[in-house]
Amino acid sequence: MRLGILGGTFDPIHFGHLRIAEDASYRFALDTVLFVVNQVSPFKVGETTTPALLRAALTQAAIADNPAFSYWGGELERPGPSFTVETLREIAAHFPDSERYFLTGTDAVRDIAKWREPETCLALAQFVAYYRPGVSEAVAREGIPNHLEPKIAFVPIHGLDISSTEIRTCVAQHHTIRYLVPDPVIALIEKHELYRMVE
Repeated sequence: MRLGILGGTFDPIHFGHLRIAEDASYRFALDTVLFVVNQVSPFKVGETTTPALLRAALTQAAIADNPAFSYWGGELERPGPSFTVETLREIAAHFPDSERYFLTGTDAVRDIAKWREPETCLALAQFVAYYRPGVSEAVAREGIPNHLEPKIAFVPIHGLDISSTEIRTCVAQHHTIRYLVPDPVIALIEKHELYRMVE
């Protein structure tokens, strides 16, 4: 089984996330892409985020119409910050025969030396770093220790320059977010009156 893993805060999930998952699904002939909503990012401790169960609901709504995408809620069952190494260990235990691809961005892997047990992370999954606006492959490689670099595949993508921060700001300022996120996500944002206040 070829398994993609796309984790994040997803506050909210948007078409940029979905585009990465779709590209990886075809590029690496994945059987499924797991969307993993984190409890608290270790790099966002102390920041205000939407409650995890609501973010999970937004994510599930966004991927419901794609049979190649699945939701995995393992991180929400653990208290405290969500560390990638713990998530990858759990997923490896749940899917022992899987060939795992961890989908991330150049902005994230640039700081991989600061992650908990980065060598173990890279042993548990093939890392695929998609180009993020403002963080080129060259810039990302500058922050990656030499012995880790060969274990990360860098992939350009014709993606969408969308950020969750931008979406939250749009909602707070009463601007439209149509075509930035799927319609079912918009419906849930409106139902729960999310992002009404600018952070």
